[in-house]
Amino acid sequence: MIPTLETIRAGRFAGALVCALGTATASSAAGTGMPAPVLRIALQPQVLVERADVRLSDVAVLSSPDLDVLRRAMSLPLGHAPRVGEAIALESTRLQRWIRSRTGLQESEIEWEGPMATSVRMAAREVAGEAVVEQARTVLRAHIEAMAKQKGLVQPRVELQPVSMPVTVEVPAMESSLRVRPLAQSPVGKRMLVWVDVFAGDRHMRAIPVRFEVGLFAMAPVARTELAAGSEIPVGSIAFREVELTRLPPASIPAWSADDGAPASLRVRHKTESGDVLTTDRIQPVPAVARGQWVSVISRSGAMSLESRAESLQDGQVGQVVRARPLNATDVLLARVVGPGQLEVQP
Repeated sequence: MIPTLETIRAGRFAGALVCALGTATASSAAGTGMPAPVLRIALQPQVLVERADVRLSDVAVLSSPDLDVLRRAMSLPLGHAPRVGEAIALESTRLQRWIRSRTGLQESEIEWEGPMATSVRMAAREVAGEAVVEQARTVLRAHIEAMAKQKGLVQPRVELQPVSMPVTVEVPAMESSLRVRPLAQSPVGKRMLVWVDVFAGDRHMRAIPVRFEVGLFAMAPVARTELAAGSEIPVGSIAFREVELTRLPPASIPAWSADDGAPASLRVRHKTESGDVLTTDRIQPVPAVARGQWVSVISRSGAMSLESRAESLQDGQVGQVVRARPLNATDVLLARVVGPGQLEVQP
């Protein structure tokens, strides 16, 4: 906390006060026959403090011919400062008893000046809502850009618009700071909440919620024509455009990037309209064998192999085991997919 002007004045001229008052009080004592006061206290009617602990030097102008007494009096603690916007009244009579108990001085050794009480308030400064929003915006933008990089998005662009502006808050005039709470792995959504904590020194003053409308844009594959459910994606039916990914379901990720190129042999899971974004949850590889497809079945026994035809009863990729019905048969067999349109029955 920064000392008041009176405190600075008392500290700066302490040496001069000791010398001057030593001479003056000696003359006064000789003239009146009364002992000179050891400590003079001029109580201020109202003061603003800038630290959490209040000292006697914050509320009064002090002087003494004894430098050690002056130093001890200036650093004498009076308690905690009030909260911002509140005031505490310190009565001179209570202060006198407190000072005598802490310094050992007698009532006759202390001379009082000023009002019967002083009003103590905490000096305050304003933290503008705009500053809170900018701090939250900076951290949220970095978080979204990191998530976009993690997902492999191409040319990501972030737009953030605060839903409302936080009100200006008052905090103690001591050093203050804004700290944004970690967002961890918070998923990117159309609306996101950021918490900003306001600190004065190490003291937590307030937590402020800041809500943003979020727009995350990136290049993504878009269907140029309508595609039926289960149909293979033909070459030339896809174009890359900038799309707003925050309008898609949270788990949706572009199926591939323009830099990587489209994987071979893909099909759509569901009916896809022209203009729809192709995401990982909407496509799948074309199976090596498809349900209802007539395939070649190889049966091996020692060095001999027999090839026949069968109808695949389910989709399957290479390495998977599927059910198939041989030609002109009613029984069902299990065979492993070994290639496009090819099954193999293990002995």
